[in-house]
Order: sequence, then C-alpha cells, then structure tokens
Amino acid sequence: MHLFFQSFLNFFIPSGSGQASLTMPIIIPICDASEISRQMAVLTFQLGDGFTNLIIPTSGVTMGALSLAKIPYSKWFKWMLPRMVVFLIASMLLILPPLYLFNW
Repeated sequence: MHLFFQSFLNFFIPSGSGQASLTMPIIIPICDASEISRQMAVLTFQLGDGFTNLIIPTSGVTMGALSLAKIPYSKWFKWMLPRMVVFLIASMLLILPPLYLFNW
C-alpha cells in the first residue's frame, strides 16, 4: 500500500527529500504499529518515488531530458507506461521476501 501511496504522491511532490520529510513522520509510526520494519518502509518509499520519476510530467529532470532529446511527452508516456506496470509488479514481488522471510 505504501508503494502505491508514494507513487501517487510523487506526482504532486517530485522531490525525493521533500516527499520523505513530509511522509516519513507519518509512515514510520504506522509501520511500527503494524510490525513492519523501518527498512521496509524506506524500501517501499524508494521504489515508489524512484520508478515514477520516469513518467510523471511534474519531474523537471524527466521533462528536461525529453525536451533535449526532442521526444514529445505523449510518445514517451505511451512507450513507458507498459514498462512502469512491469516495474511496479516486479517491485511488489521483490518486497515480499524481505517482508515475510527476513527479520530485519
């Protein structure tokens, strides 16, 4: 759930440090109460923030790179969207072993 929350919030706050300072004080107590390690909270934050930076139009780096490469955002979005779905599914699957098999 935290992965999708961070991915959604990344559209409005594309800055990783700004997003962390806003959400971590809320997420960490929730993870502590639900017995999810803080390392898992940081991992899901990084995955949710990192992958969506490739596709959100509010990211200055993404839009600047597309502009320099003369690639329209609509073309980039259509090309990148299926890959984003694969990235998010892979992220969810990669989160499962540390969540259930390891005791960090």
